[in-house]
Amino acid sequence: MAELVNRGFFFQTVPDAKGEIAVVVGSYGWHGYYDRIHVWGEDEAVAARELSDHRPFSGNVVWSYEGSASDTAQALLDLPKPGEPGAPTVARAAPSTLWLPSMSTRGQQ
Repeated sequence: MAELVNRGFFFQTVPDAKGEIAVVVGSYGWHGYYDRIHVWGEDEAVAARELSDHRPFSGNVVWSYEGSASDTAQALLDLPKPGEPGAPTVARAAPSTLWLPSMSTRGQQ
């Protein structure tokens, strides 16, 4: 995760109803896109590059990856920057695992 911080990612925690950390979310904005990673635990994380249309979490992603926290962070670091050769551009629906707990569901896991 330190490499993501060095790249400019901003991280914040999302607590559950008990005040315990439910997920750690990191994000980084590009022109026209933003990258994010949700870390639920050492063995569970999801990352995506989403179209930036001034509506956070619009659900239109051009890339996503799920795996362990370290593998997911590495996949995000290996992803070509927008505009570079090989950078994804075709939008599709975000995976169902790319969500944040709402106030009504926090702490019910």
